[in-house]
Amino acid sequence: MSKFAFVLNPFNIRNIHDYCFVSKLAPEFLIKIILRILAPLKIHHVKNLRSAQGAEIDGCFIVCPLLSKQVLTMKEESVLNKILQAVQLGEKSGAKVIGLGALMGIAGKGGQWIAGKTNAAITTGSSLAAAAILETLDRATALRRIDLSKSKVAIVGATNAIGQNCALGFLNRADTVFLLAKNAERLTELKEFLIAQKSKTNVVAKGLALESVIKDADIIIFTTSAIEVPSAATAHNLKEGAVICDIPSPRNIPEEICASRKDILVIDGAVIEPPRTAKIGLKLPLKEDFIFACMAETMILAFEDRTQDDFSTGFKPDLNKVAEIKSLAAKHGFEIKFTSFGVPVSG
Repeated sequence: MSKFAFVLNPFNIRNIHDYCFVSKLAPEFLIKIILRILAPLKIHHVKNLRSAQGAEIDGCFIVCPLLSKQVLTMKEESVLNKILQAVQLGEKSGAKVIGLGALMGIAGKGGQWIAGKTNAAITTGSSLAAAAILETLDRATALRRIDLSKSKVAIVGATNAIGQNCALGFLNRADTVFLLAKNAERLTELKEFLIAQKSKTNVVAKGLALESVIKDADIIIFTTSAIEVPSAATAHNLKEGAVICDIPSPRNIPEEICASRKDILVIDGAVIEPPRTAKIGLKLPLKEDFIFACMAETMILAFEDRTQDDFSTGFKPDLNKVAEIKSLAAKHGFEIKFTSFGVPVSG
């Protein structure tokens, strides 16, 4: 039986309280200090998960005790060493496939540094996340009757793996794709790569100038955390009828903005429902039993016993992998869900 491990970091302070009740008694500044020195630890085990094909796996979930803001502000070397400790803990538990969730999968060149330090097969889940985003945006634009061929798409965090695959997926479909990211060199490389595909879509690199495009964007994809996004993403700046795919934690578009702007639609974009026989029972900020795409991809690869090679690592776009993991998800009974703030969208 194949075993997997999944490494994640706390979504927020409230998430820490969910797993450590006594933390409610400590001030936030003290919790942050403790997190910096605390070693990774297992928080959840699952056994005898079965896919729609009858394959069985065991797994564990390991928390790398750093809040998102700490991951983004600490020295990368310190963050990577802590992630590596978590991965090694997964290896000791017998895991042959290890997934790196959210910011855990962005550090170290999209998981490549970690992959080079372990014998386990590493994935960041970015391929299934991109597949889910592209599918749910198709459903959202159909629901809102948006003509994609006349639409402008802004991708915030365009140079990470999810952003690049989404940009590639919109070529020859959208009128314009705006690329936004803080790494100017990688942004230029991505723009040149996309232009070399000779599509009819206009490709425009905008650096961090979100405010200059957000009022014109019919579709906005946030692949990076609110901590890095400027205050341009506010209610009065969003285009009327905009569809926003907001996958990180913390969120870029809070529910309060949706309450004041009924015309916009905010979707999660990377939410998966596993088969009934593969429910993990982990408390997540989603509808009960739904999981994130990065978790699902890790489980699917374990069901497939793909233990020899890394799957989604690095930042190079690869729509073949996106199609492959989407097909494997369907094979094993994993369904892409169309949700907003964790709740299914009707229509």
